[in-house]
Amino acid sequence: MNIVAVIQADLEVTTLGTRSRLADEIGGEPVLRRTVRRVEQIEPIDRVFVLCPPAQSRRTVSLLAGTKAEVRHVDCGDAPWRTLIRSARKWSLDGWRGGIGGAASYDEFVDCRAVARLLADQKTDAVLCVPPAAPALSAKLATGMIELLERTADDSRMVFAQAPPGLTGLLLQPDLVEELAVQATPVGWVFSYKPDSPRKDLIFMPCCYELPSALRYASARLMADTDRSFCRVAHLLAAHPDDDPDAVGRWLAKSLEADLPPRPREIEIELTTDDPYPDTLMRPRGIRVPARGPIKPALVERLVTEMAQDDDALIVLGGFGDPMLHPEFDAILERIHACLGAPSSVGVCVKTSGVSLTEDRAHTLIGKRVDILQVMLDAWSPELYARLQSPNAPDRADLPAVLANLDRLASMRADHQSALPIVVPDMTKSRDNVDEMEAFYDGWIGRLGAVTITGYTDRAAQVDDRRVINMAPPTRGPCRRLKSRCLILADGRVTFCDQDFRGLSVAGDLEGADLSSIWLGEHYGRMRAAHDHGTTEALTLCAACTEWHRD
Repeated sequence: MNIVAVIQADLEVTTLGTRSRLADEIGGEPVLRRTVRRVEQIEPIDRVFVLCPPAQSRRTVSLLAGTKAEVRHVDCGDAPWRTLIRSARKWSLDGWRGGIGGAASYDEFVDCRAVARLLADQKTDAVLCVPPAAPALSAKLATGMIELLERTADDSRMVFAQAPPGLTGLLLQPDLVEELAVQATPVGWVFSYKPDSPRKDLIFMPCCYELPSALRYASARLMADTDRSFCRVAHLLAAHPDDDPDAVGRWLAKSLEADLPPRPREIEIELTTDDPYPDTLMRPRGIRVPARGPIKPALVERLVTEMAQDDDALIVLGGFGDPMLHPEFDAILERIHACLGAPSSVGVCVKTSGVSLTEDRAHTLIGKRVDILQVMLDAWSPELYARLQSPNAPDRADLPAVLANLDRLASMRADHQSALPIVVPDMTKSRDNVDEMEAFYDGWIGRLGAVTITGYTDRAAQVDDRRVINMAPPTRGPCRRLKSRCLILADGRVTFCDQDFRGLSVAGDLEGADLSSIWLGEHYGRMRAAHDHGTTEALTLCAACTEWHRD
């Protein structure tokens, strides 16, 4: 087969909105140059093309002097899905797929419109699309993917691998490239679930190249394009400079277990404990939650400023109340927007019932470029919605009114020509609503292209158990979230976990310390040690918790 490799490179900014590091040195060599040298090791590759913006041609040629790369400039303008992908991928950077609305890592580095223009005058059987910031790309895995395509070319128009982003590329046949280019569709669409045309998941099809389990289940970004991932790739290359996928898998398993970042990757900030549905069955609210807050806007600003030191940080406004009921909600979004700037690579999500989504609120969400609006609906039918959200006064729970709020937001987004915020309807799956789960999922996928379904939790046996089934693995392990995220209550205290709606297990108080000092402090250290050593029996909530396995 005749195979060409294509690398779409921008020396200024990444698809995620982070600063491009392609010209930065990693292991003594620029990132892009090192990526090209990895591609050159893939023996079946005939030619390597680097596509760049016209204004960057000279710099790119200079950066790649002495390599086999052929620099071309293809100006298709920004992809129509660029803003959508930027916001959707922020929440799943360490996985090859799993982004909101079906976004995949490939959407970050494959624009089939540009690839199709290149292939118009190139005779080739397939193209290997490679991330530009992939200095740890495995030539061995890429060669295996090409061999698989040679065996299955009559049945598969592509080959992919369930690999950490940056370790492999994506193989596409020219007809699929052309099809996606004509449709102006991101390549992740190929992998997404479509209710109107259901099919077997592609990971069970011949187009999926099988990897060692250590790599297949690794959750780690190996693209050198964010603060955290650049450091991870640098450490990986220092430890394993050669192309050894098995060694990479072992290294990732050890490093991810031992890694403790200076700040959490994600924080959830509770603005208030006020909620329009205080007696909802789906989550602790009302009299079950001690009254806290409203949080001080200055504290939110301080937290956001600290988190913004990492360009892949995630900030959720949620907790155990509806953030839109904070008396200064709009002002808080204004402060967040001022701290981060626009566009920002830091993700911002608002979790709400949608009841208080007024026209003014919708205008603020759009203007301040909130990435995600997660709307907790929990039911497809108005009747079940009323019974779940307000069992003591069903007439207060009006699903059509909430849907009208969402329709108005969609109309305002269209008027502003804005893709944001991405609206994500959410269902907390329980015994009460499981019969509507399929209708909920397919209905919202068809309507908005995005939906989430999360399992009900009894919050470490603190509330009634309404779970369909206990999903905890049979063998207890350390809580996965103790090294990645935390919850800030509306009174300024930091809890270890979002199960702790009463604030029983507190790591520190932000009135007297910054988040980093609490995150790396004594209380957190003892909690992590107890989990690592399997001695959680005496801990206030952890002994009864069944959510420790969640990412």
